[in-house]
This record gives sequence, structure tokens and C-alpha cells, in this order.
Amino acid sequence: MTLPALVQNYQKTVLKNQFKKTYSSFYTAIRTAQTNLGYPVGCSYWTSGQKCSEVCTKRDPVYNSCQSWTCADGSPLPAEQNGPRGDCAAFDEELFTRVLKVVKFCENNALKNGCITEQYKGTDKIKEIQNPDAAYPPNPASDFSDSNIKNNYSSWVLSDGTIIIKYGTYKSTNFPIFTVDINGHKRPNKWGYDIFTFALKGDTVNGITKLEGSNYATEKGGLTTQQMIQQMYD
Repeated sequence: MTLPALVQNYQKTVLKNQFKKTYSSFYTAIRTAQTNLGYPVGCSYWTSGQKCSEVCTKRDPVYNSCQSWTCADGSPLPAEQNGPRGDCAAFDEELFTRVLKVVKFCENNALKNGCITEQYKGTDKIKEIQNPDAAYPPNPASDFSDSNIKNNYSSWVLSDGTIIIKYGTYKSTNFPIFTVDINGHKRPNKWGYDIFTFALKGDTVNGITKLEGSNYATEKGGLTTQQMIQQMYD
């Protein structure tokens, strides 16, 4: 093998091991926070399914993304359609103030306040690079967009350098989803290399039971979070 190939394989192995370590420590922290609270935490997506099948009733004219939904039979979406969320505020507080070793908290303006750097690109920027001929511009209001991760969402830097970006703000209840940079500000700072997204899964009886991979963006040559999790068991 050539030297560049050896270096690349070495870097992949390092990141694979770092992913495994970060996944394990983050999930352990989640379970510890739930144990400390003393009850099955309602802050997750359902382990399987939704309460009803959804249909889109309104789409964004520019991005074609859905803006509102109803059940397939026309009835309004039920409470906790996607999962229980009533304990998210208490869970966030326990996880980030008592369990994880946080050295910097950016409630918003993560770029200005130093939780992330200009090296980071949001998912809309990544998709723009991957689809230069697309008929729609980057969407600054969508999921982990450039604007959201740098200016709007809450972020934390842990003592080992790990960076966690929440989908939304601290103690918000809508999306129990977290994007994690497993080696912090160290390069490559790329989705599918050292940046991965996770969703909390669970139910009302057992609380949070699973840390599942989600895929919002994967840069060329990278792996999805699901693929990285699968590699841990290969």
C-alpha cells in the first residue's frame, strides 16, 4: 500500500474507535440522567411507529418541504404523535448540568461564543455543494442548517473536547436529536467522518431505551451514523 493509503486507513481506524468511545459514553450519560431522575423519561421518539399515519397538508413553495400534517383519515395529529416529550426540559437539565462534564455552553450563537468554528458547515451548505444544479437555494431554517448550528441552536463542549449540538435550544421539547462531533475542533469536522447525528428512542413504560443513528447529511466518502453503529458490531 502507498503511504497516503496507509495514512487514510489509520485515520479511519482512529475515527472508528473514537466514534465507538463517544457513542458509549454519550449513551451511558443518557441512561445515567434517566436513572438519576428516577422515572421513565418522556423525551424520545417512539421505538416503533407513530400514533397515526400522516399526510402532508401544506408544502413550502420554494423548498417543497412539508409545513403541516394531519392523520390520513383527516383528523388532527394526536398528542405525542411522534413520541413522549413532557420530560425533555428536566432531562436536558440533568444531562447537561449534572451528568456530562461540560466546559462550555453556548445557548445560542455557537460560532460567536466559541463552541464551534467557521470550519463547520450546516446540512444545507453540504447539500448545496453536493447538488450545485438544484433548483432551490440552501434553506437556513431547516434542521441542522448552517445558520441554525452557528446562530440558533444550543451547543456544549465537553471536557474531552466532544461537541454536542441539540436540534433546537436547551430544554426545548420538539426534537430529542443531537449532532455530535466526536473529536471536537480537530479536523476533519465533516459529516460522516467525525460529525454524526443521534435520536433518542423509547416508550412511556421504559423511558429512553435507545440511541439511534439519524442521517441529515453525509459528505463524500463518509459513512452514515447507522453505518458507523453497525461497524461497532462487525
